[in-house]
Amino acid sequence: MNYLILFLVTAGFAVVPLPLFPSWVVVAYMVVEFDLRLWLAILIGALGTTLGRVVLVAFSRVAGHRMLGRWSQQNLEYLHGRLEGAAGDLGIGVLLAASPPPAGVLFVLAGLMRIQLWLVAVSVFIGRTIGYWISVGGTSLAAEALADRLRGVVGPWSVVLAVAIVAGVLVLALRIDYRALIEDRKFRLHRGRR
Repeated sequence: MNYLILFLVTAGFAVVPLPLFPSWVVVAYMVVEFDLRLWLAILIGALGTTLGRVVLVAFSRVAGHRMLGRWSQQNLEYLHGRLEGAAGDLGIGVLLAASPPPAGVLFVLAGLMRIQLWLVAVSVFIGRTIGYWISVGGTSLAAEALADRLRGVVGPWSVVLAVAIVAGVLVLALRIDYRALIEDRKFRLHRGRR
């Protein structure tokens, strides 16, 4: 039952594009609190995170294009076209595996660019498995103290701040003129007039 809870919590964290505290903290806490097998908890956590990210990308794929303007769609199609191919898939895979903050925005953009779901799943699973081995393996003893500290940090203002950060980064990422950035090496933001 505890492994199922771990799976559902990590999947839930991954499907929400808000910057929550790291999911490895949950895995480490549950390993200590419920005396879970480390290797199995890491595997279950990585699977849960993979499912959550794939759902986020799939949802972004379906819902996002209905909300984007024509310029934004064409801009993201251009960027995806430039990233296609073996080298592009490898680069995208490495970026998704490492998923630097704010990772939720990165996966929303992956959905909007229609990155293949298998690539998302493989990248997230490999990245999270390695990340959890490093993070959980090295910190499972301190997980309980860290979890106690994080309980006091999460509140209504932190949620509002997280939503504002995600919205701001996503708006910025959608307004970057990728053609100008790649071809002309000039950073330009689209203002909605074209």
